[in-house]
Amino acid sequence: MNNVRSKFLSIKYRAIRRLIIMQQSLLKKDLERAIIVGDKINHLLMNSPFKHLFKFSIPNNIGTHLYDLNFPSPIIAASFKDDMSAFLQWQFIGIGGITYKTVLKDPSEGNKRPRIQEINHNGSYALLNSLGLPTKGVDNFINHFEHEKLLSFNRPIGISIGGDSVNDYVKVFELINSRVESSSFNQFFYEINISCPNTEDGKCLSDDLNQLSFVLKKLRSLSSKVIVVKTSPDSNDNEILKICELLSSVDKIAINVGNTRYVLAESVGLEEHHFSKPGGGLSGAPLFKDTLERVKLINDSFQIPIIATGGIGNYSQVKSVVDSGATLIGMASQLVTDPFIIPQINNKLSYEL
Repeated sequence: MNNVRSKFLSIKYRAIRRLIIMQQSLLKKDLERAIIVGDKINHLLMNSPFKHLFKFSIPNNIGTHLYDLNFPSPIIAASFKDDMSAFLQWQFIGIGGITYKTVLKDPSEGNKRPRIQEINHNGSYALLNSLGLPTKGVDNFINHFEHEKLLSFNRPIGISIGGDSVNDYVKVFELINSRVESSSFNQFFYEINISCPNTEDGKCLSDDLNQLSFVLKKLRSLSSKVIVVKTSPDSNDNEILKICELLSSVDKIAINVGNTRYVLAESVGLEEHHFSKPGGGLSGAPLFKDTLERVKLINDSFQIPIIATGGIGNYSQVKSVVDSGATLIGMASQLVTDPFIIPQINNKLSYEL
C-alpha cells in the first residue's frame, strides 16, 4: 500500500511542479520563481493535517552507520537548502538525514538572478545554478538550526561550512561548534565545503592542501564530531587521491565526492538573458557516471567512508554506488524534482538486504 501511495504522490508532485514552472515562466524564465512558490505551498502543507499523507516508515533493515552517527536510510539530503518545511517533508518521506546549506560568516544575497534554470544536457534533465551561496550568515544560523520538530526525528543533521578565507572557515566553525557542544542532540556532524567559495589567494581549499590540512587539524582540535570533506567533481583523479591521502591521517573523517560541475551557460542552450553568469554548476543525471567512477577510485585505494552525491536519482543508481563502496548517498536535484522516489528506493533496498 505504501508503494502505491508513493507512486501516486510522485505523479501528482511532478504534475503540480510542472504546472507551477509553466505558470511562472509566462512572466520570465527564472526557475527560482517557481521554487519560491513551491516552497510556500510546501510550508502550508507541512503545517496542515495533510502532512501525514507524506509520512512513510523506513524499513528497519536498511540503516547504516558513519562512525557514531546512525542513519535509518543510507539516502540523505545533500547540502543545498535551509528551508525547514522542506527538511520536515523529506524526514516524513523517509530520508536518512539532512545537511544544511553552506553557512558563511557574513550574510550574502548571492548572485544576481536569474541564477538557476532547467536544462536538457545530452538528452538528460538537469539543473544549472550560479546561486553564489546566498546565506543569512552564521549569527542567524546559530539561533535557528536547533529546530524542535527536526530534532525530534533523531536522524543525523549535517552543518555545511564555507569561507572566503581559512580564518573564515575556522571562525564559522567555532561559533557553530560552541552551540553544538552544548546541545542535548548528539547526531550533528560537519561538512566542510572545500570546493567553493575561494580563499584569499584565489584558490579553493581543494587546491591548497597545506591550508586544508591546517583547517582540518584546527577543527579536529575543537571537536570530536564527524567531519565530512565535500570535494568538487572538477578536481581530477590525482587531486582527489592527494586529498584522500591527507584525510587518511584525520580521525572520524569522511569524503563527499559530489558537487555541481561547472559548465558554460551557452554550452547547455541558455541565452545570455536567461542566466546572469557566464556559467554555473551542473547538477542532475549527467553527473552520475563521474560520481560512480570517483567512488570506485577512492574505494580501491583508501579506507575512507564515502558519501556519493551527484546525479543519483533511482534505485539502480543507489545500488551501484553502494555496491562500489559508498556508505551514504546524497541527493539534491531528485529531492526537487520528485522526493517521493525516496520511499520507493527505501522499499527496494529492504528486499536486497
